[in-house]
Order: sequence, then C-alpha cells, then structure tokens
Amino acid sequence: MNYNYINVTFESKALANKQYIRRKENRNCGGKTRTSLNKDIIEKVSQKARISEGKEGVRRILREIYRNEQIGTKELSYITRLPVPVVAAVRAELEKIGLVSRKGGAMLTEDGKKYAENVLGFRIKKSLICPLCLGRKVIIKDEFQEILEKMKKYANLRPKPYTWLDQAFCTPETSILRALFMLEEGDAEGRKIIFLGDDDLTSIATGLLKASKRITVVDVDERLLNLIDKISEYERISIECIHHDLRDPLPRELINKFDVAFTDPPYTITGMKLFVSRGIDALKKRRCASIYLSFAHKPPEDMLNLQAAISEMGLFIREMIPRFNVYEGAEIFANTTFLAKLETTDKTCPSIHGRFDGKIYTGEVSPTVRMYRCRCGRIIRVGVGGEFKTIEELKTYGCPECRRKEGFKLIERKRLFFSE
Repeated sequence: MNYNYINVTFESKALANKQYIRRKENRNCGGKTRTSLNKDIIEKVSQKARISEGKEGVRRILREIYRNEQIGTKELSYITRLPVPVVAAVRAELEKIGLVSRKGGAMLTEDGKKYAENVLGFRIKKSLICPLCLGRKVIIKDEFQEILEKMKKYANLRPKPYTWLDQAFCTPETSILRALFMLEEGDAEGRKIIFLGDDDLTSIATGLLKASKRITVVDVDERLLNLIDKISEYERISIECIHHDLRDPLPRELINKFDVAFTDPPYTITGMKLFVSRGIDALKKRRCASIYLSFAHKPPEDMLNLQAAISEMGLFIREMIPRFNVYEGAEIFANTTFLAKLETTDKTCPSIHGRFDGKIYTGEVSPTVRMYRCRCGRIIRVGVGGEFKTIEELKTYGCPECRRKEGFKLIERKRLFFSE
C-alpha cells in the first residue's frame, strides 16, 4: 500500500474542506474577511483608523451601535463625543472586518453582536441618561417658554458668522439653558456678569430672566454688539456693550468688577488661555468665583493640555457637562461642545498679561486649505496662501474669472497642523 499517496489524499481533502469553509464564511460576511473574535480586534481597528482615543474609543463606538441597533454617523459622533471624520474612519474599518454593516445607518452584523456580547461583555441596550434634560441638569420649564420664543426670533436676526473668528452660533435653546444653568448654580440672581464674546446672545437670554445686577458684553464684532444693543433696548433690559479686541488687556474700568464670567472662546488652547485670563482679570478677587467655559470635545492629549492650562491659572473644574451646547455650525464636532464651570482659588492668576499677538483662532493654529471649482471651470484656492481667506469671502466677491457668487464645488480639502 502506498502510504504517501494516502497522506497526500487526506491532506488535499482537508485543505479543500478548509477552503470551502472559508468561502462559505466569506459569503456569510457579505464578502468581507471574517475575523477571529478576540480583544485584539479593537486595538487593530484603532491603529488603522488612527483614533487618538485608542481601543477605548473604538469600544465606545461599538457600545453605542449595540445600544441603538441602528444609528447614523452624526448621531454616533454626538453620543460618543468623537469628531465625525473619526467616527466615519472607525466605522469603515469595522465594516471591512465584518462587525458592522451599513443599511440606513451603522448596525452590528451577527458576528458584531457576538463580539459585543461575548468579548466586550455588553448587555444593557438602553441609555440611562435623563431623557428630559439629556444630562444638562436643567430644562426649559413652562414659565421660560416665552423667553425661548423670543430667543428663537432674535437668533434669526444674527448676521452670518465670521468663521475666521471661530464663530458658530448656538441654538436658541442652548442660550437659555446656559442662562438657566447659571441661575440654578446661584450665578445669575444679584450677580454682575461679564460675557467675553457673545455671538450666541446668551447675554440676552440671561437679561430676560430679569435677575442679574449687571450684564456686560465685550466683543470684537461690532455687528453683534449693535444687535445686542438694539434687542436690550427693545426689551428694556440693561446690557452694557463694549467693542474690544481681547488680544488687548481689558479696559481698566472692567478690572475686578464682576462676580461671574462667561466665555465660548476659540477652540484652541491658546485661545482658551487668553479668554479665561481676561475673565480672571474681570472677576473680583475671591475664592470660588465662577468662570463658565464652553469648549470643544478634544482628543485625550488636547484635553490633558486644556486641564493643565486651567490648573496653571490656579482654577479648578467644579463641573463639566458634555454635549451641553448645541450649535448650528461646528459640523466636525457633531454640533456640540461641553460646558465647564471653573472656580477661582487663592492661587488664581491669569497666564496671559498685556497684549497678546500669538495665534488663537483655529484657522491660525490648524489652517485649512480648500480647493473649489467654479461652474466656469476655474479652480480657486481658499485658505492659507489662497486668493480668499474663507468661502464666505469668495461668495461675497465672486469668482475671479466669471464673477459668479454661488455654485462652487469643493474638490479638495487639506488641514495643516502646527503645534500651539
């Protein structure tokens, strides 16, 4: 008997059987390569997607897909507090290995469900966050509905945002929720409040509560100051408007005069340090004075730098509420930012004194270059080294070739990163 022949035959059959099983598994996975279900998967996905949050970020995304069963990228970005492009990149990698499919939104495959439950240990499918306040601690009760309706009307009067100033208008609901949160925290009634920038008209919402002793707005945008001035006059609420560039020190008459400061600064560390430093200058010198800071959800290293900068100024974070603020712009951040309540100590001191000439806006720190094609065929560079600084400027002046002011198609986008 030829034993070599028998061995070869058995090996060939075994190999053929493995290949058949592999082809069958691939068909079951929609043509995607089936991946062994182990914890290394999310580590590999995080590396391929280049997510700063690592495998914990991937786990967070999988958990929300598991909980919601079917969810869109933007909503997934909102819940996980991860930028839309990051969520999209992770989702794409999860699709490649057959854990996620896309049918009107991200959803787990059978393998994905097994992995979520057997490897990651997911069990609970319902969110435990309060459905009324969504974690914000305050809601707009019936007695404040009239103020909300007014804020909706006034929000429509705001001019187009200056994107180069990092302006992105928040919703009318957010403006009044901010005011109500300050009220609940004891920082509205009888208080002197300074708003360091107010493209969101939060000063108006606060003024309509008729509870504060003094409200002052400092902003570089005269359009917004004029609007706030007109609304406050119409509503018979006292709001002091001061045109001032916060790169310069605050006017002397504003130093150490306020109980509370509120700011939604440029979403850079230097921008935050500058605006919060001016807030410290404006506050009366005492312990536990409040500075309300709205800021973007950032990757771990950036959040560490943010908290370090806050600590270096002798401030501590009393509270931080994710997704508190909802915006009409800021698409990359899923239209949300957090609200933090900072408080002063005996060691509180501004980190920036005098005139500041450094980069504070996102377009300066992380400039973006965009290439647009006009209907006439002309390619127009917008951003750093371009013919126009912003798309708004291009639409104002029109195409250099045909003078059209609309119909521009974005064909390329590139962000240039520099360290702050």
